[in-house]
Amino acid sequence: MDARSRLKVLIAEKCVLKGEFVLASGQRSKVFFDCKRVTLDPEGLHLIAGLILETIDDLARRDGRPIDAIGGPTIGADPVVGHVAGRSWERAHGPPGSGAPAGAGAPSGAPAGAPAGAPAGPPVPAQRPLRAFLIRKETKDHGTQRIVENEIPRGARVVIFEDVVTTGGSTLEAIRKAQEVGLEIACVIAIVDREQGGAESLARYRYYPLFKKSEFGL
Repeated sequence: MDARSRLKVLIAEKCVLKGEFVLASGQRSKVFFDCKRVTLDPEGLHLIAGLILETIDDLARRDGRPIDAIGGPTIGADPVVGHVAGRSWERAHGPPGSGAPAGAGAPSGAPAGAPAGAPAGPPVPAQRPLRAFLIRKETKDHGTQRIVENEIPRGARVVIFEDVVTTGGSTLEAIRKAQEVGLEIACVIAIVDREQGGAESLARYRYYPLFKKSEFGL
């Protein structure tokens, strides 16, 4: 079973709740995706981070420009952006004690293990660590008084992560705050899209949900 299929199983088993719920958008629903049950699960978190890194790699390859950081609204984004950053560092520098990047030895533009003489395809950007950041709902009233946690340089290309998207309103607010501190939005990635207007709201930012509500038969 591949990573996406396994993650779908975990979401179906752990995250799909039925009852009466009020969503962040204010809408009422008989189905609720509690995706923190996978983002705080060791296997689920590992699978999500791997799928996000694949999406980021593909985007960087197609754009010919690297992604610098990943962040999103606290608290839903907290475990995911931290783990993505950690995995990005490990694969760029190699496992502890290895002394070499995890992808060292693969020919430029060809995946590791590709047969000799296979077409190289587009050049693969060098894998490098991604920074993580968090976006607060409100500016801190003490300490650094930040709305965006971590020092991300102005002009950095970033991915905005959201666990579940309904109408896209909270994601758009996070995007607005990121842009106010000078960040360029490369794309938006979500775990689940509830198919209630979010895709249309976020389309101009290139929106990539890992799953849609309908894929779970709901």
